This record gives sequence, structure tokens and C-alpha cells, in this order.
Amino acid sequence: MPPDYDALLIPGGFSPDKLRADDRFFAFVRHFDTEKKPIFTICHGPQLMINAEIVAGKKMTSVKQVGIDLKNAGAEWEDSALVIDASGLITSCTPEDLPVFNEAIVKALAE
Repeated sequence: MPPDYDALLIPGGFSPDKLRADDRFFAFVRHFDTEKKPIFTICHGPQLMINAEIVAGKKMTSVKQVGIDLKNAGAEWEDSALVIDASGLITSCTPEDLPVFNEAIVKALAE
């Protein structure tokens, strides 16, 4: 059982690809989804969520090259700087989008 954290931030870059090689991280990510805790992810971060099988039906964005993977996994992908799903999932595209991504995270954590 993962520690009782309030939210999960999945970074982008190459780390999600490395993390999805280890099943322990799928359980960790699924825990936050099951418990309806906020998940924030940017860039390539959704790759980990795809492998954890928790993206189906969620509105999401990501770096463009991950978009097709999200669509194939059942997510509703859109090419936007920021997408906030009804589940509380907050996704963003690239480092250039960090200001709006960070603002959305701060707002979500304050609620």
C-alpha cells in the first residue's frame, strides 16, 4: 500500500518511460486514481498512466507524440496547453505550459 499522500505529480521527460518498466509504479498510480486523489502530469508523464490502465474515458493532453497512445488507450486527448478532467486529473503539454499547469495545481490543492 502506498503512503498516504494527498496528490501525485508525474513528471515528463524520459522518467515515465523508465518508471513504466516496474510494476510497483502502476500500483502506486492506480492507488491515487482509485482513491480519487489529484493526479497532475505533464509532457510524457501520461505514459505511466497508460500502462497503469487508468486513462480510459478521461480528458487529457500531453506532448503530441504521446497523444496517439492516449487515444489508443481510450482517453479523450486534445491538443491544449492544459486539460482538467472531471475526475480532477490535470494534464499539460510541454515545459512552456508550466505557468498555467502550476497555477491549476495550486488552485486544485487549495480546494
